[in-house]
Amino acid sequence: MGLLYTAAFLLGALICTAYLLECVNGIGTDYRGTKSRTNSGKICQRWDSSYPHRPNFTPQSHPQADLDSNFCRNPDGDSNGPWCYTTDLNARWEYCNVPSCLAYILECINETGTDYRGTKSSTKSGKICQRWDSSYPHRPNFTPQSHPQADLDSNFCRNPDGDSNGPWCYTTDPNTRWEHCNVPSCFAYLLECVNGIGTDYRGTKSRTNSGKICQRWDSSYPHRPNFTPQSHPQADLHSNFCRNPDGDSNGPWCYTTDPNARWEHCNVPSCSG
Repeated sequence: MGLLYTAAFLLGALICTAYLLECVNGIGTDYRGTKSRTNSGKICQRWDSSYPHRPNFTPQSHPQADLDSNFCRNPDGDSNGPWCYTTDLNARWEYCNVPSCLAYILECINETGTDYRGTKSSTKSGKICQRWDSSYPHRPNFTPQSHPQADLDSNFCRNPDGDSNGPWCYTTDPNTRWEHCNVPSCFAYLLECVNGIGTDYRGTKSRTNSGKICQRWDSSYPHRPNFTPQSHPQADLHSNFCRNPDGDSNGPWCYTTDPNARWEHCNVPSCSG
């Protein structure tokens, strides 16, 4: 439950940072980001303009809605989220592709991860992702322009084609066009338990069976680790959370902050229990 409380706290904090994060809470009536294209890629019309469409919502009629420039907004509380009038004569208005803020909080995927909006930018083998708007070293089939709903920002892992194996990216390695990314299931984050020997455990326990505090995986003090985030990118060696990068038959473990105890197993119960 610890992660759920943390997520709830962070989600509350995001409400105060609507201008900083390009995401929505609930139906997005408080969204104040700068997205200005619709789901189909159409450019939004300015809210203070009457061309090509005469608006029902203007900065003057709805001063609390923050109808600035041509940014997507939700002045009428539409249950499907932010929208805008478009600059297309044949399309009066359309919804905008603004993801949920919850997607930004949890670095995990639901099902195949087509809605993943996290910031992982390296592949399972550790290769750095190529920017989606770049043609070097690989010419992409998926770009921010061709797939505006996929949120192909920066070089973040995404799943624009609904790949059954989850998010992926083009890589900056000229010899490797693309690879899948190591984004765990959100289900794994919610359950503080292990399936089998727990190689897929992604919880937040950070103490050993005897109560010792775990050492961070990216630290060399007090113990120099054999397993690091760089050497084992698939193992999700974040912070000082218990993990099982070597497939230990007794389950998750960690290096400890006790100079006299290099490592110990963690007390993570079985999900089957």
